[in-house]
Amino acid sequence: MTMVVPFPPGGGGDILARTVSLPFSETLHEKVVIFNRPGAGGNIGTSQVVKARPDGTTVGYVTNGIMCVNSHLYDRQAFDPLKDLEPVAGLTSIGLVLAVSPKALPDVRSAADLVKLAISRPGEIAFASAGPGTTSHLAGILFEREAGLDLNHIPHAGGAAAVKEVLSGRVPFLIDVMPNLLPHLKAGTLRALAVTTPSRSALLPEVPTMVEAGLPGVTLYAWDGIAAPKGLSDADADRFAKAARAALNDKAVRDRLLRMGAEPQFRGPADFRQFIEAEAAKWRPLALMARAQR
Repeated sequence: MTMVVPFPPGGGGDILARTVSLPFSETLHEKVVIFNRPGAGGNIGTSQVVKARPDGTTVGYVTNGIMCVNSHLYDRQAFDPLKDLEPVAGLTSIGLVLAVSPKALPDVRSAADLVKLAISRPGEIAFASAGPGTTSHLAGILFEREAGLDLNHIPHAGGAAAVKEVLSGRVPFLIDVMPNLLPHLKAGTLRALAVTTPSRSALLPEVPTMVEAGLPGVTLYAWDGIAAPKGLSDADADRFAKAARAALNDKAVRDRLLRMGAEPQFRGPADFRQFIEAEAAKWRPLALMARAQR
């Protein structure tokens, strides 16, 4: 059985997928081979899943970007995520963190400090992202809109490159998913100002939420899951969903995911589809704003 991961090896999505894949494989009693097929924000690998036979031998790792954002960013997308894929299981929800470089902004110690600085220097303060239309870009757009700012977006070729630029101080801040930032926040090489989740993170209990920071509209989290080619049988969908639930119930897996900043949150096939449909309405306006900036 193949699990297509449409992101590069070693990245946040790849690590999350691999964390779940081993116990997933053990429950199914068959080997699950991870196949990385990155490109176009996840579209290239997901297209391969769409084209696969719905015979239970291929599934894909999917994200909010793949299921809710990309169709609004690309002029020509080879598939419609909800028409051409069968949502099988939701896996985790992933909070984001507003983080600054102490090298670039040594005196900025709160979201209010950053907002005040950006207001005083319109168009000058930059934020990094993993690329146009990525979750980190959309989070930056949302922050900019809700705080009434004029920021300078600096896209990069992936999350690791964006984080590297902020670590160096060449770009002063970013808003990115917790798994990408936690090691640097713990090491003190980045400074967390706020989290985008509705409540504080157990991993960063001292860091306020955006709501507490006076920006209630900046509530956002990423998520991931598993999808299969359209036409997958109900029996296979249920089998995969049960394997995903078992993986997320495994204490070692849960602990590792939580340490990374990903909260296990299982959703079965029907619930996952309904969740995606509801999330699409939230992500669409941000995606269209990102497209307009290109």
